[in-house]
Amino acid sequence: MTWPAPASGPAHATFSIPGSKSLTNRYLVLAALGDEPTVIRHPLVARDTELMAGALEALGARVVRGGDAWRVEPGPFRGGRIECGLAGTVMRFIPPLAALAGDPVVLDGDRAARVRPMGAIVEALGRLGARVEAGEHEGSPVLPLTVHGTGRVAGGQLDIDASASSQFVSALLLAAPRMERGLDLRHVGASLPSAPHIAMTVEVLREAGIEVVDEGQRWVVSPGVPRLGEVAIEPDLSNAGAFLAAAMVTGGTVRVERWPGATTQPGDAYRRIFTQMGGRARLEGGTLELTGPERIVPFDADMKDVGELVPTVAAVAAFAGGTSRLRNIGQLRGHETNRLAALVTELGRAEISAREEGDDLVIEGGAGRPATFDTYDDHRMATFAALLGLRLEGSRVQNVETTAKTLPGFVAMWEGAFGHVEA
Repeated sequence: MTWPAPASGPAHATFSIPGSKSLTNRYLVLAALGDEPTVIRHPLVARDTELMAGALEALGARVVRGGDAWRVEPGPFRGGRIECGLAGTVMRFIPPLAALAGDPVVLDGDRAARVRPMGAIVEALGRLGARVEAGEHEGSPVLPLTVHGTGRVAGGQLDIDASASSQFVSALLLAAPRMERGLDLRHVGASLPSAPHIAMTVEVLREAGIEVVDEGQRWVVSPGVPRLGEVAIEPDLSNAGAFLAAAMVTGGTVRVERWPGATTQPGDAYRRIFTQMGGRARLEGGTLELTGPERIVPFDADMKDVGELVPTVAAVAAFAGGTSRLRNIGQLRGHETNRLAALVTELGRAEISAREEGDDLVIEGGAGRPATFDTYDDHRMATFAALLGLRLEGSRVQNVETTAKTLPGFVAMWEGAFGHVEA
């Protein structure tokens, strides 16, 4: 079955976006590493966060789900089997925790997860004293993993190359407080993508009472017990991007409620990006209002730190009046799918010219034509296709249900705001 993506004239709608996946999963990990219960209010309830909660339960924590809050009760870590699905935060954040268990922990995931890079975390755990058995893809470690922990990790100094994903840094930083000597972690690779996500990790650690020195490419985490008490999750600004982009591609106005005035979420960059592409953004009273332009301006910028926003920005750039270049996004080849290749392929289906040039994505904006778009089991590719459908009437999307990975209500929200085209 394919989903008939609605086409729309100028979009006018107001949205309330569920909680941030990135924050929810970081708070879940720190709560499980604590010694007293934590209440997480407004968590994102989606496949990725349920997988994280399930992973922590397999390790010995208890997660009580109820209403608009989850209660996390820590427990001694133990061995077990972890289902990662296609969640990068689960497959990267859990192995350092598994090293704290005294029995083997096995991690596996969806078929597509078994090609995502895991080398940095496997090598790091080995240097920290944990024996790790890993699968192999094209000569590199991948899922499934078996982590043979000893119940303790000494910590200390550690160098890693996290060029493939900032999640490797965040994974080690989150586990660092429970290492006996803490962790003095240094990135030694050529580049470090998605720096805002590392800043987010540092912020939640400090919020939990952990001392962290952040020097940009080096982080020193003191040993301690994370204590969060009660926290509230901001709306997921990356998920909000597709709705804001709907205003851009249709020339309408979209409002997103509870937009934070200050945040470490990379999705806050949408305000700047869409303004540079001709939109008008206003944040007032906690609501972000974005009005799309009559003519979309091409966009040329370094996207290394906000790579997860690329599919949404690419959908807007597809209808710009000229050439857009999204730079330094080679890390997108290691996401749920090779997003660079997928974006080029799917734009081609719509007869919109796009190409890879090194680690850049170059898009020649055009009118396009309706098509049936593949999603590659990738939630960002699904919302990208829905955005193209707003302008290309008659388009269809395969497996739009993959949006449940981070936003289970996406289809209902989209159809409710932009209309439904009958099959």
